[in-house]
Amino acid sequence: MGRCSGDVMSNKVPTSKSPVISVLNLKGGVGKTTITACVSRALFERKRKKTLLLDLDPQFNLTQSLFTRSSYEKIKQSGKTIFSAMEPMPTGGLLNITASTLPPPPVETLTQRLRYFKADQAIAVSIVPGDFALSKYSLTSDQGKLKAVQGRFEAFVADARAKHDITMIDCNPSSSFLTLCALNVSDYLLVPVRPDKYSLLGLELLADFIDSIPSLHPKPKLLVLLNGIPRSNYDKSVEMELRGHALFGKKTLARFLHQSAILTAKTDYTGFVMDRKVPHRIRLNNEIGALVDELSPLVGIN
Repeated sequence: MGRCSGDVMSNKVPTSKSPVISVLNLKGGVGKTTITACVSRALFERKRKKTLLLDLDPQFNLTQSLFTRSSYEKIKQSGKTIFSAMEPMPTGGLLNITASTLPPPPVETLTQRLRYFKADQAIAVSIVPGDFALSKYSLTSDQGKLKAVQGRFEAFVADARAKHDITMIDCNPSSSFLTLCALNVSDYLLVPVRPDKYSLLGLELLADFIDSIPSLHPKPKLLVLLNGIPRSNYDKSVEMELRGHALFGKKTLARFLHQSAILTAKTDYTGFVMDRKVPHRIRLNNEIGALVDELSPLVGIN
């Protein structure tokens, strides 16, 4: 397996197109960005799938975890972020939206390749980096312009779907315009939930939010992932409530992720946390691998 130059490197669901999976919970702090990175990395390596990440969170933590600041600044200055999929360059600035009927740029022109197989370099895990400029869409109520932006994004994702085996979207934790954009292109929602009542509430709010959108058809299928399970002194009450839930119980994956210091962001490390040469890395990678083995057939991946 190769590294790019620079700072970074059950029941099968039949599908006629490559899946789009958004990682989302309306509550923050549930580990969605880390899970997006780990699951996409494992899908690429374990299943040998051409995998694309879209960082649709204005905080762009996923991007910041994978690139040094200097590398990202070069990417941003060249206009190769997700923002260019939403509006044509040059932009109208942070407070102005440039509505356009022009098609978005081809997905490969914005893609940064992170890992690939030396024997078949077409199989890679790549990312379209995030951009704080996406925050402008929460500052306007101009539905005409937002509709144009959403149309470009949907066309961009259609192009991504055609050229990749899997597309994963890291979403912002709110019921915003960007959330609607992700929901409208997603086949599946992977919803991380920590074993506390607040995370479960975020899951319930998400389900209610999805049900409140009549134009969303078909609605993406929910898959719930328990994350941050303690290895000792674990109170299983929230997990038991979740697994016994009339709506969410059957949607909750059997596999889960334990608490791990490896998954905690480190200011002195850039790249996939699964690649850090630290104790217990193999145990964590095996756990993520088992999760991906369960998840894959559920989203139509061989």
